[in-house]
Amino acid sequence: MEVKDWTNVSFEEGRLTLRQWREDHARRSEEIVELWEHVLSRSPNSLNDELWIIYEQVCIAALDCGRQDVAVECIAALEKQFRGSNRVMKLKAMEFESIGRYEDALHVYDKLIEATNAGFRKRKIAVLKVRGERGDAIRQLNEYLKVFLNDNEAWLELSQMYLREGDYSRAAHCIEELLVANPFNSLFFRRIADIRYSQGGVDNIELARTYFEKAGQLNHSDARSYYGVVMCCNSLLPKSSGNRKKELQNSAENALSQLEKIYQEPGNANVTLNRKVVEQLRKGITSC
Repeated sequence: MEVKDWTNVSFEEGRLTLRQWREDHARRSEEIVELWEHVLSRSPNSLNDELWIIYEQVCIAALDCGRQDVAVECIAALEKQFRGSNRVMKLKAMEFESIGRYEDALHVYDKLIEATNAGFRKRKIAVLKVRGERGDAIRQLNEYLKVFLNDNEAWLELSQMYLREGDYSRAAHCIEELLVANPFNSLFFRRIADIRYSQGGVDNIELARTYFEKAGQLNHSDARSYYGVVMCCNSLLPKSSGNRKKELQNSAENALSQLEKIYQEPGNANVTLNRKVVEQLRKGITSC
């Protein structure tokens, strides 16, 4: 990304730049604060009604890069203009978070939370996580998902939280909920395959193989899923015989063939090394 000295741009360029970054949801916190301090703050009244959304943008950026002094200034201006506004209260709670006053932040979020407001609930959960109150965070996130069932990010986060607790079954259930709504998402198939493989046991590893294969079918360049298939087959083959053994060897061979195709594509580095790895895996499969 090009490094630019934002202290010497014109007022109008600074204004248009902040507007563009808002529309692009760009996270350029230090540059936003720099533009505000050196350019736009010199004549805030010239921003007209856009001043208030810029105050909010600058406040969040300032909190992101540890400039509490700028954030406090923005919040004070917004509180004066929009007394009692939920958006301003959220900024105040975020300020509390940034200086470690988590109890005060939770108190504000509790005031803001309503059944239809997802943002405030998620901020509260984030605070509970930072405080190490993982059990409460999991309970709150489960309650949140009863209302906002289609929030993919929340299901992913809950799955990760369960994994940190070693609760693989519940972590897998979260990904299953995602697959119901996103049946063609290869990443979710690979994620649940990883979880099932980590659980161990013949049944879970067989499920993992099925999920890895599905992920590979949906994304033919997903080398990690093909390696997952081979790993599962390696684990299952010593306990198999007859037609079952042949099925697993064929499954592994198909995955290895796909890996070879990936490594033959232009631009792949370490082609020779990767081919040697595939050949070693093939020898391991045929020797089982």
